[in-house]
Amino acid sequence: LEESIAQYKSDYASLIRDVEGLKAEMTVVTTKVERAESLLTSLSHESDRWSKSSEGFQSILGNLIGDGLLMAAFLTYSGFFDFKTRLVLMEKWRNTLDILGIDCSGDDFGMVESLSKDSERLEWQSQGLPGDQLSLENGVILKHCVRFPLVIDPSGHAIDFIMNNRKEEKIQKTSFLDKAFMKTLAGAVRFGTTLLVENVETIDPVLNPLLNREIQRTGGRSLVRIGTEDVDFSPKFSIILSTKNPAVHLTPDLCSRVTLINFTVTPASLQSQSLSLIVKAEKPEIETQRSNLLKLQGEQNVKLRQLEEQMLEKISACEGSILDDDRVVDGMEVLMKEGTLVEEQISKSEQVMASVENAVGEFEPLSTVCRNLFTLLAATRKISFLYEFSATTFTSILKSVLENTTTAESDSDNQRIAALKAGLFKEVAARVSRGMQVEDKVVFSLLLANLYKNESLAPASALSPDDIVSIVSDTFGADFPWQGRALNDLKFVTDNEIDATVPLMLVSAPGHDVSGRVESMAREGSKELAAVAMGSVEGFKTADSFIASATKRGSWVMLKNCHLCTDWLRESLVKKIQSFGAGTHPDFRLFITSEISPKLPTGLLRISDVIVAEAPTGVKASLSRFFSSISHERFQNPVRNRLYLLLGWIHAVIQERLRYFPAGWSERYEFTEADAIHALDVIDSLVDEASGGRQQLDPEKLPWDAIRSTLCMGVFGGRVTNDADQEALDSLVNSVFTKESFNVNFKLGNSAEAPSLPDGASKDECFQWIESLPSHSPPELIGLDGSAEEAREQRIAGSILEKIGIVAEAQANQ
Repeated sequence: LEESIAQYKSDYASLIRDVEGLKAEMTVVTTKVERAESLLTSLSHESDRWSKSSEGFQSILGNLIGDGLLMAAFLTYSGFFDFKTRLVLMEKWRNTLDILGIDCSGDDFGMVESLSKDSERLEWQSQGLPGDQLSLENGVILKHCVRFPLVIDPSGHAIDFIMNNRKEEKIQKTSFLDKAFMKTLAGAVRFGTTLLVENVETIDPVLNPLLNREIQRTGGRSLVRIGTEDVDFSPKFSIILSTKNPAVHLTPDLCSRVTLINFTVTPASLQSQSLSLIVKAEKPEIETQRSNLLKLQGEQNVKLRQLEEQMLEKISACEGSILDDDRVVDGMEVLMKEGTLVEEQISKSEQVMASVENAVGEFEPLSTVCRNLFTLLAATRKISFLYEFSATTFTSILKSVLENTTTAESDSDNQRIAALKAGLFKEVAARVSRGMQVEDKVVFSLLLANLYKNESLAPASALSPDDIVSIVSDTFGADFPWQGRALNDLKFVTDNEIDATVPLMLVSAPGHDVSGRVESMAREGSKELAAVAMGSVEGFKTADSFIASATKRGSWVMLKNCHLCTDWLRESLVKKIQSFGAGTHPDFRLFITSEISPKLPTGLLRISDVIVAEAPTGVKASLSRFFSSISHERFQNPVRNRLYLLLGWIHAVIQERLRYFPAGWSERYEFTEADAIHALDVIDSLVDEASGGRQQLDPEKLPWDAIRSTLCMGVFGGRVTNDADQEALDSLVNSVFTKESFNVNFKLGNSAEAPSLPDGASKDECFQWIESLPSHSPPELIGLDGSAEEAREQRIAGSILEKIGIVAEAQANQ
């Protein structure tokens, strides 16, 4: 019995242990079930997203080779091109891969998203990178490029971004013009810092070993040759080349050794920037809220991504069963709660952003107008090399309109927007038209009118220039400045529309010098003006000295006749102007005068405010300009003065007939004022030879035949290639240069409008006679019939129509 009792006790104890074990196991199982339920609850809303992600892995793996090739091609080749061309290239590359049988992702494949993180893009924008697609793509290329980058940055925004982005790398700015460039370069190479070289259009050969990665390894050291010295090369060294010239001509050799990145502003990015400027000026509180929300949304998305990464880290770091570790489960619950909170914040911020975007949307039509105007400005370069208008120029105009357009406080937002639109068109006309030639001003004003009314250009085929001016006046009002705010407002332009960093460029037809207007303005304003005639090495040195001094002292500098030194403008002056900045005295002004020449550097035209100063037309205006160019010392002899007046008349008629091409002359001969000045010397030489140096001259004994033949066959006739034109020139010269021209009331032609020469021939009497002439010159006065005027108007109308078509086509292609 005792043995049975002992056995029962033993069995009972065993059963009790088993029960306790089962209870403990039950507790563990219960705990695991609870943990599992907690994890399932925590991860349930992630399952869909992760399931979709896992489903996409196979597709990603299948497209990996093709996508890798696309990304490599994008990073290597697309940086130089504009956004539209990049899309075309990407489509061509996809087609090539398809032909080769290599799978790749479709149009929904985002280069920016694939090659950068949300957090990186958010940081880039906080460092000054614009948020448009082109700029973000450029940011990606800048980050991943293997070769050293060459950045094309007309606006300067990219350079500011790079300086902020590479601040921790102790980035330094320099240029080839810097006297300490070699020392700065050697220091950066040795100590592994980043160097930003500005205004690079041609490469200094000293950079070749760096661009070619010609690293020599000797005795455990890495060396690179800089000039005549071998310098220790740090692998952390980086160099970024930059230029502000969007039309820079880069050699194929250079392009093959750098990665080109083009930050030239596109219409889309300008629209985005314009919208931001408009909202900031009109609704600053909304723009602040919008900026903060965009930043918050970016931070929230980044936070959500970080939480997901932390979650995966905890799961992967768990040893054994995940259900055995309370810390993992507790940590997961905390992360999931934070994730839920972030998602709620994202949802709320999206609702707030929707209301903000509705408010911002009121200004979308005005930003679209900005884009269309910028596209129009870019398209005008198709009709003349002179028309180079940068995004900086347009932004300056927009800021001026936002600051100076006033409306009543009671006006609605729509009325305010309408006033801003009208003001913008008016200011664009005032500032842009002054840089155009007369015929192109008419073209531009009609395009503005059609753009303002959003109408088709079809009716233009039946319009004369006067009709176009009438349309412009009806659209904008009689005070619309379609001819531009130019020389008559020179002081206002100088004081208010340019600054120390923007030169004022005055370009004109040959022989029409407008530098006197600047000199007169400087005298009236008691401004110190240093002027230098360009075209010689001495002139270059003097100009450099004047500019260096004036930028510090706040005085003015004028460079004259710059068409004679276009290489110096391109290689030296443009870079010097681009270096102007905060250290330049705010009162400094730079004026540049030049004849209209296709050799003028595009870079200079883009950074300058240009005024095209066309000479007034008509016989009176031409005669007045010519006589004003004759030195006072020549007007000593009445007989010679009479000959000069005859020559001036011939020159003026020849010039006026050019306006009636092809009726006036069958070809556009390059008759210039220099021809007439040369003719003065010829006449003086012939008269001196015939008179033996005597001061008393007998008109009867002047060398009339020699003068006529020299003018007809040499001075003016040397340019003529058509027999009919030669006959017209001979007839003109022979009818004027006769001994009868010294008779009283000698008429300069056979038409009723032909004037008679003055009785006297002193300098004052000659000028008084010129002033008495009518300003308008009818075609009969220059030997043409009345139909010439009608033919000229038809020709101008046809030319205007052709140019409108050229600009419209260029707009459509942007």
